[in-house]
Amino acid sequence: MIRHALAVSLLFLPTSLAAAPTVSVVVGSKAPSLELDAAGELTSQWKKVFGVTAGIVRDKAPDTGVAVLVGSPTTNPAVANAIGKTWPNITDQGLVIRSLKTPSGARTLVVGGGSPAATFWAVCELGHRLGVRYTFRQDFFPPTRPFQFPEFNIVEEPELRSRMWRTINDFAIGPESWGLAEHRAFIRQLAKMKFNRILISVYAWQPFVDYKFRGVQRQTALHWFGDVLKVDGDTPGRAVFKGAKIFENPDFVGLTTYRQKVAAGKKLMTGVIDVSHSLGMTVGLSTSVLEFPKEFAAALPGSAKVHQLKSLTIGPGPNHKPDDPILGRLISTRIRAFLKTYPGLDALYVSVPEFPEWNAHAETAWTELNRRRSLGDTTLEKLVASARNRKLIAKGDRGEASIRGNVVGMAFFCRLFDDGKLLRRPDGSKAELVIRQPDPALFPILDRVLPNGAATLNFVDYTARRITESKELLAQLPAKKVKASLIMTLADDNVGVLAQSTTQHIDTLVQEIRKLGWDGFSTRYWIPGELDSTVHYLSRASWEPKTTRVSAHHDLWEGILGNRAGSERLLIGWNHLEDATHTLDKNAIGFGFPVPGMFLKHNNPGETPKWFTDVNDHYTQWMIELYRVQGAPIHRNGGKQLLFYYAKRSEFNVAYLAAVKALKAAATARKAKDLDTAIEQMETAMDQLNGAITSLADVAQGQSDRGLIATLANFAYRPLVAEYEKLLDEADQ
Repeated sequence: MIRHALAVSLLFLPTSLAAAPTVSVVVGSKAPSLELDAAGELTSQWKKVFGVTAGIVRDKAPDTGVAVLVGSPTTNPAVANAIGKTWPNITDQGLVIRSLKTPSGARTLVVGGGSPAATFWAVCELGHRLGVRYTFRQDFFPPTRPFQFPEFNIVEEPELRSRMWRTINDFAIGPESWGLAEHRAFIRQLAKMKFNRILISVYAWQPFVDYKFRGVQRQTALHWFGDVLKVDGDTPGRAVFKGAKIFENPDFVGLTTYRQKVAAGKKLMTGVIDVSHSLGMTVGLSTSVLEFPKEFAAALPGSAKVHQLKSLTIGPGPNHKPDDPILGRLISTRIRAFLKTYPGLDALYVSVPEFPEWNAHAETAWTELNRRRSLGDTTLEKLVASARNRKLIAKGDRGEASIRGNVVGMAFFCRLFDDGKLLRRPDGSKAELVIRQPDPALFPILDRVLPNGAATLNFVDYTARRITESKELLAQLPAKKVKASLIMTLADDNVGVLAQSTTQHIDTLVQEIRKLGWDGFSTRYWIPGELDSTVHYLSRASWEPKTTRVSAHHDLWEGILGNRAGSERLLIGWNHLEDATHTLDKNAIGFGFPVPGMFLKHNNPGETPKWFTDVNDHYTQWMIELYRVQGAPIHRNGGKQLLFYYAKRSEFNVAYLAAVKALKAAATARKAKDLDTAIEQMETAMDQLNGAITSLADVAQGQSDRGLIATLANFAYRPLVAEYEKLLDEADQ
């Protein structure tokens, strides 16, 4: 696989023409639909950049004017005629942007790639070189300027071939709350940034598949772990919900029955698959194949409840050996249901099970794995010692439990998937198998314990900072033998509702996996919020090895703002945001986890610690810089609105922390029997929290923003009001 740019030569030496010429965009008469889409994207791009109206023609370039040939020699005869044997030797992901001059003197620009997807990327790369900045929320165009013929000679291959974006997953603050319309717009923007796979992550309790096993019919269909988020009455910022009483995914509004919800889920997920494929992306499904809705306890005697946020699912019990035939048939039933319901899935991602009951079978599983493929002098005892003594969150007893469970899980998966039959789709082809989150202690022998032909998606630790501190583990994975991608946490749900940025450490990890020959990455996040800079970095660093966090920042923001000074101010602000994120990760991971009790867990007496003050200072400085840059001349449509969105969200962080501080002061006064002060501080906490949520509502854009407001209203504000009323009752006694 090619992991470097074959050639990059940007010769943007514009040739001025006396007047705007006739511009023709030429596509093949049998061009794939994505190349036609690319041609349309290019005409729109040049209309906004140059003010020219380009016509789309088929097969043959005109003899006069400017011709832009879109496609490749195999899809567009005009490209074949113009570039002939000089078409570069590229992969399916390679892109080409080349200026030519015909014998008649006509100016010609070839924009194409090794596949229709690469051609679409080439059009967007051309846009980037002409000053367009793509983000997941919109395109930012430079001011329209007189036409100048662009001179380019670019041939590029990606540094990282797998550039994956995760969606759906869990929690109302994340894409679980997005409808198809929001997904469709978001995925198109990702395609413009050259992402090439969508990973749909689903849970056993969600409404996306239907099946029956041993007479038991599936009947669970929930969102956000079954919580009902009320958004009427006293909900701060309730205007964003437009009169709704309950926060729902817009594609499920008003649906009450299991059948209705599963039908809506199938429509949503099929739509995500279809729009991804239409943009040249592949699609994977990620799920825990060993978890089932709790109604299947009747079909799996001896099963045990799986304890996560709630006990919504069951899994193998202590008496279920990994070779249990009933368990195997239930797993097969669920997997086949997904592949039958969604025949367009390109890959199946299965997570290694974490069932403590199975750890007792680790020695037997190790013997089985060693018999299947010799593990040399590696022993289970050595792996356990490695897992216990590492710096990850999963260390000590938790590390030992993880590696023992992984050994059992790998033996189970080899038995389940080695022959490939379970991966067959309705048309007879096979979905790719990817094992998700193998324990890092297995890295040195990973090529010998995976099912035949399986790739891996690796979750080393919860945050990018934590992985960076243990990055030596990445080198232990045999990347030449195992196709490996790394989960990049852009924003962690444990830090939760507060704004986050981790580009500094993601930069380190991208450089590391690129050096080690890993295939790519997948994103992990919940609220898109402040992630524009991080996503822009990933989109550029995946192709350009010299990209750094700072260079990508200026590439995006100097492009949007039109001046370096504003970009420098934003970098100062973003440094504070990164420092706030890292300080929370080090000292209080779980601080803003979006679950019941998320706010009142701070209702305990005592002074706020130094790290809390540091975090507050960093968020405050970030807010100050965002408002300072508001005065800069911003020449892109939407640039000022985006910065105002960030600024109001920064107000939320400062006010939320002030509310936490006031709540602790109230608890301290309450313990000292100073109820007047406790009431005063509790009222301050309510005012601050109400103001924090209102700041979010002032600029709410999408479902994640509204889901955050709904989550805070139900898990923070209303419980705080109830606690205040208890305090008043206490004072009256």
